[in-house]
Amino acid sequence: MKTKQERFTLFVERLAGAEAAGTHDEAFELIRETLDGVEDQFSGIASNPSAFQTDGRMYPPQADNARKVPGHPGTIRYRSRAHNTIIGANGAIRIETIGFQKTVVLEKLGANGEGLGI
Repeated sequence: MKTKQERFTLFVERLAGAEAAGTHDEAFELIRETLDGVEDQFSGIASNPSAFQTDGRMYPPQADNARKVPGHPGTIRYRSRAHNTIIGANGAIRIETIGFQKTVVLEKLGANGEGLGI
């Protein structure tokens, strides 16, 4: 078993090393597969999304937390407890901390070689 911080670090490393996505949906699925893989391997906690607030397992962004990013058509922001995950129509991904000082944890270009432009 690894701590949540260790698992998050592994998730970011694996996501950064994965092949770039070409669309929003591909990027969303890449995030889901990568995070679920890390959690299945290292958390020791069975997936039970209805217990997401109390079970100690990390879960991927959920569609009901999707918000448009003003001024950036096709870019969607997903809010999690401690992070925003932002996905562009081109498959680019940004994960940043929430709070007074936002820290970019991951900036991954889309398959077209472009970022989010935000």
